[in-house]
Amino acid sequence: CTISSSTVTGVTAGNCIIAGNQAGNASYSAAPQATQSFSIGRANQVIVFGTAPTVAVGGSGTVSATGGASGNPVTFASTTAGVCTISGSTVTGVTAGTCIISANQAGNANYNAAPQVTQTFSIGLGNQTITFGTAPTIAVGGTGTVSATGGASGNAIVFTSTTTSVCTISGMTVTGVSAGTCTI
Repeated sequence: CTISSSTVTGVTAGNCIIAGNQAGNASYSAAPQATQSFSIGRANQVIVFGTAPTVAVGGSGTVSATGGASGNPVTFASTTAGVCTISGSTVTGVTAGTCIISANQAGNANYNAAPQVTQTFSIGLGNQTITFGTAPTIAVGGTGTVSATGGASGNAIVFTSTTTSVCTISGMTVTGVSAGTCTI
């Protein structure tokens, strides 16, 4: 501890001893030194999260937080592992829903462990794309097969014709109706 005038400042946790002295004058002797002893406790720490990331299923984002003065790192964990996972500070979306990330910081000889805090944000829907295979060659009255691969939802790709006067489709089989450009 340090003292300035009558204000004591804690420097580290431990036992602080303050000495009091009083000089004498022409009528009085100097007072014998007196001491007062008291404990300086550990200081508290606080964790403050940064802005929540925007994350979709299959995507990732970064969480950030500032902690107290112990010098120990702020560590993160997912309390909703079925919705999101975290490695270091990188959050990955597992399923659409509410993601909750907890933050902790250990204490040391001078600082208490920070109380755990959480950050809650949504994991959005992931994006999918459809990629067609090679287009078939079809004559009027003839048929051909289309194929395509889709995204990670696992749902089947459903084909429709947007030019039914030129071609129709049933399942993956395209039938030529008239000459022209067929759009599936």
